[in-house]
Amino acid sequence: MAGSLLVALLISAACGLAAAPRAAASGVWLEPSSAGDAAAVWTPDRVREARPVELRRETAVASAAAAGEFGSNFEEVADPTAPEFRIHGVILLSFGILGYGRCSGTAVHSANKSVVITAGHCVNSGRGDHWLAEEAAFVPGYRYGQRPFGIFPVRWIDSTRRWAGSGNFNYDVGAMDVGRNGAGELLGEAVGGAKIAWGLKPRQDFVVHGYPAEEPFDGETQRVCGNATYLGHDPQSLGHAGPQDLAVRCDVTGGASGGGWLIHGDTLNGVTSYGYFDQQTPDYGPYFGKEVGRLYGRAARMK
Repeated sequence: MAGSLLVALLISAACGLAAAPRAAASGVWLEPSSAGDAAAVWTPDRVREARPVELRRETAVASAAAAGEFGSNFEEVADPTAPEFRIHGVILLSFGILGYGRCSGTAVHSANKSVVITAGHCVNSGRGDHWLAEEAAFVPGYRYGQRPFGIFPVRWIDSTRRWAGSGNFNYDVGAMDVGRNGAGELLGEAVGGAKIAWGLKPRQDFVVHGYPAEEPFDGETQRVCGNATYLGHDPQSLGHAGPQDLAVRCDVTGGASGGGWLIHGDTLNGVTSYGYFDQQTPDYGPYFGKEVGRLYGRAARMK
């Protein structure tokens, strides 16, 4: 869509980034940055420049899961500082010569109190380990420029290995490890975190969170689909290895990528991955299987 930073463009241009992040055993470490540094980069004007990092597929398959009539409003969250909402936030990304991007993400419980889960395409092109962020930050509870819990600079990024290696939609999940905010707090100390689960049955009652930034939304408020009904699988995901992607009832737009799908009110069990150019709904996301569990384990071990 017209203001989006499409991943297809990032894939072809990723090698042109100005500076390569520092390699880790898995994923990459970004250049060291403090909360003050991140705040200086991510001014209100810069945030407004950031375009949604959007992953859209060309043609929808005619099926119950792909039918446009299954809509659900993405309602505004009045108070994103409330305990059940503060764990969700905006992810801000710098792509060097490609400009600035944005996604959504969710803080999750971990021993290091610093893990954010998002979509894989928000950190990696999905083609041969081209990492997409030079400078990145997570802003939980964001609303109309307000940063009630501060800004958390991203230190390390990773994705499932199948996403990084081949761009397999069925594994479009990413993770971040963030530093302390300006008050010296770890992310888990400031906002807490969701539980995370994988290996469950696909049919769940999901609540979808995110910061959509394309019309009719503007990226300034957190949105929620409180009844994101499970609609089945995306038939096109059958053409890729791994468990099929899930479809849920929720009208999302660019910027919501990486937004958390919660079950039982407190457990992350999915993220927004993609939509189709010819339909507004449903929202599609990868099934959380063992590969996601391994990704979370790597992120939770970061020091």
